[in-house]
Amino acid sequence: MKIFKLLFASVIMFAFFTACNCQDKSKADTWNDEQKTEWTNKCKGFMKTNDVEEQNAVDFCDCMLEKTSEKYTPEEAAKITEDEERKLWESCDYTW
Repeated sequence: MKIFKLLFASVIMFAFFTACNCQDKSKADTWNDEQKTEWTNKCKGFMKTNDVEEQNAVDFCDCMLEKTSEKYTPEEAAKITEDEERKLWESCDYTW
């Protein structure tokens, strides 16, 4: 009977941890190369219009793409709010 309870508890714990891990999965695999390139080019264009040096813009946009694609699908990323974007921006804030 103890073995059954131990086995049952193990199955419940495994199911719990598996469910928790699924919610935090990165959405990066929902982005194809074309979407990544388009997003990065738009980011670098924005940075260029704000007189950011090219290498800094590349570094920053790479970071922003990484953070954005982990959290959002391309469709979701197109609709993020300014507050959400600001949080991503702050997580990639470089001192120029």
